[in-house]
Amino acid sequence: MKTRYGDFKRWLIGNGRVDGILELQSVFPSQKGSEYLLWSDYETALGEHDLDTVINWSWENLYLTVDSVGNMLFNNGFIDIQLPDIINEAFTKWVRSIKMSSQKVYNNITTESLYLTFNYTDTLETLYQIPEWLVLHIHGRVSKGEKLIVGNNHHINPADYWNDNIDLRENNERMQRLTDINDLCKPYYDIIERNEIFFQSMNLISDIYVIRHSCDEIDYPYFHKVRESVRSNARWHFNPYNEDDERRIDVLRQKIGFE
Repeated sequence: MKTRYGDFKRWLIGNGRVDGILELQSVFPSQKGSEYLLWSDYETALGEHDLDTVINWSWENLYLTVDSVGNMLFNNGFIDIQLPDIINEAFTKWVRSIKMSSQKVYNNITTESLYLTFNYTDTLETLYQIPEWLVLHIHGRVSKGEKLIVGNNHHINPADYWNDNIDLRENNERMQRLTDINDLCKPYYDIIERNEIFFQSMNLISDIYVIRHSCDEIDYPYFHKVRESVRSNARWHFNPYNEDDERRIDVLRQKIGFE
């Protein structure tokens, strides 16, 4: 399935959103090698925004129109819309466009388990025929029209960037832009609280299998919650893809405290 962030970039290009790509790269300029981090580790890149660009952001640089069916297009015209809205709107439309695979990859996906998935699509329900009551889409399920959660854990305090050398109006505009960028932070604890019943149902779980998750610190709060919810002697099983994965898994093990 074409679910890599590089596929997201190709989708944006194919839908005439090159201007949007350039704007996103100006706000989130982190790079990995010669490539923008956005197109390999999107959520990490969203947390490494360029504060000077954010503070001085001008929507006059970004032109949008809406076609007859409500699709936003990056060309003539202007709509006053916040950066997180653009990111979520484009990201959600891309996820909706992803075609489901017809080929199973894993043989151990059965109805004898509970599933906490970070996947927005119905891969488990459709391809593996897992009943939906066994699955928690922790960041939303696109087929149900749910809001998709995409973001980071880099929260900033706008008050730290108040500037006594400029007037009140400009300061207020700066504060609003910084508040808007905080909308890209995942509301971890609200999400966990809303799904408390699911986590309580894990109390007899003795084995946790982590399948193709980067184990990056962005999602540590969820790992913490799982660790608290399962049996104290539960065994954790990982399937590292490369040395970077092995390193992140080891850091996660030390942070969360499991063998």
